[in-house]
Amino acid sequence: MAEFVQQNIEKMLPELEQLERVGVFDKHEIKAIIKKRTDHEYRLVRRTKKKEDFLRYIQYEINTLSLIHHRREKLGYFFKKEEIEYAIVGRIHYLFKRAIRKWPEDLKMWMSHIEFCKKWNKRIQLSKMFASLLSMHTNKPGLWIMAAKWELEENQSADNARSLLQRALRTHPESKQLWLEYFRMELLNTEKVRIRWNIISNEFSRPEGSEDIPDALFQGKAAIIVYKKATEAITDDIELILPFIPVCQKFDFTKEHQDLIYNDLQDRFADHELTWSALAQREMQGEETAIEEAQKRGLNHELAVLNLIDKASQVYDKAVEKVNTVKMWSLYCDFLMEKLQETASESFMDQVSSRLLNILSSAQEEDKVSEEMYGSWVDLLEQLGKLEEATEVSSSATDQFPQSPDLWVQRLKLLAAGGANQINPVFQKAIAKVKNKDSLPLWTFRIEWAISNREEHAEELFQKAILSVKKWSTPIQEWYVQWAVVSGGIKKTRTVYKWLRETKFVPLPVFRKYIEFESGQLKPKMKLIRNCYEDALREYGEAEPDLWLALIQLERTHPDGRPENAGQLYWRAVKSLSGEHNQYFVSRYALVQTGHLEK
Repeated sequence: MAEFVQQNIEKMLPELEQLERVGVFDKHEIKAIIKKRTDHEYRLVRRTKKKEDFLRYIQYEINTLSLIHHRREKLGYFFKKEEIEYAIVGRIHYLFKRAIRKWPEDLKMWMSHIEFCKKWNKRIQLSKMFASLLSMHTNKPGLWIMAAKWELEENQSADNARSLLQRALRTHPESKQLWLEYFRMELLNTEKVRIRWNIISNEFSRPEGSEDIPDALFQGKAAIIVYKKATEAITDDIELILPFIPVCQKFDFTKEHQDLIYNDLQDRFADHELTWSALAQREMQGEETAIEEAQKRGLNHELAVLNLIDKASQVYDKAVEKVNTVKMWSLYCDFLMEKLQETASESFMDQVSSRLLNILSSAQEEDKVSEEMYGSWVDLLEQLGKLEEATEVSSSATDQFPQSPDLWVQRLKLLAAGGANQINPVFQKAIAKVKNKDSLPLWTFRIEWAISNREEHAEELFQKAILSVKKWSTPIQEWYVQWAVVSGGIKKTRTVYKWLRETKFVPLPVFRKYIEFESGQLKPKMKLIRNCYEDALREYGEAEPDLWLALIQLERTHPDGRPENAGQLYWRAVKSLSGEHNQYFVSRYALVQTGHLEK
């Protein structure tokens, strides 16, 4: 064992001698490096090898490289890199390979090695590494895509990228992500070919009879073939086809591709809401061009955008006639809402918001308004200052979706803006309709209203909320304790804690918060703190080792603590905790005993 370590250290001597000779490190630093590396080498030759030992060694060598770089910058000496840096880089590669061979399932280690190779521009190493990685993890499409992307964009090899994606698709023929990436890769390759051809055409005269590059390559026919193969492999899935559209839109030569995709949508999914939405959105593709042309001519570019919105709206109007569903109306409204948020111009907002309000009214007449649409509708009316209309729509919304806490809160906020008269009856109606587990936002609003208006029954509301929401009431309980501290001091807080304890469902954060308040008093009462810990341990002692440790540490260090109780608490904890919790507790308790764990 020792001879292997010594042999490895001897291999490092040439680089260390160079480092000392050129003045990067002095003699004492070289000795420290040798000692550190020897320690790491001994850890790696243990019978039971640990991943952390490899990672620490690798990190040490990377830090050494960084330090050498800074010293070189300071000295202005940049020679002998092959004898120094490259030797260290080779050692790091070797360490990574050993670790990966031992733990091939650890993807983080693979990724760390890949990033290291990229940093040092080790292309041959990377190609081999991706091959090994994919042979071990063939079931992860994302890794195939990462390897192909590197081959195309960094290694400048379209053939290798294409080969990888084809292999991946033989293994995962139904992976939408792989098909989309293969399609994008072919378009990128076509774009590169077109750019090169244009450069050559501009710099050199073309030979006679060679005016154009071959159509199949120049027009991206390969991408069309990929798209057709994808739709053959995964049939009747609109979620496959739609993502191809934004990919096409990034290139200026894909009109044929887009026509094919849109025709496919109309042929295969004529009555699907997403088909109509895609057709309408297509009318907006010339938005940036229209804005640029209007600005060049000195015209109002908002008019150009409004014309495009009109064209898209005409498609949506046809859509809601033929596909009269909630989802179709919702997509129409989402489109207009998105356009409304893209500008702050009043004239533009007036026209788009007017159209949007009309569409929402039409959807309501057709009984096709979703919960989200109602919420957006009320927000829009409120933003436009139409509070009466907003209140009416909000009332309709809660009638249509009586179990929606968000719509009820929205309605209560509108009522609060107009006065307090109707708050309580509407709140009571909401509580009766909404499920207890979903009613937390309602109770939160009502308590906030009571506190801000200094109502006398705020505490009663806290207690009703906690009893109603029960196991989902953690935020309310923490708030209740905080409110008690602010409104009545520690005496009130103790009364609140006593009441909470009687409910039998006090969450752990509330125990911790109360302990924090008790411990923060000028004269903390150890008996009350200890009792709170005991209450918490009865509820959560089987899965919270830190709770046991905190109490043990308190007994050992607090002036009024009982250090003699530490041993008894230890054995209680060992009996209560199991599995990983038990192991964690035992190891941390050892640190407490040696004084290495202060908190």
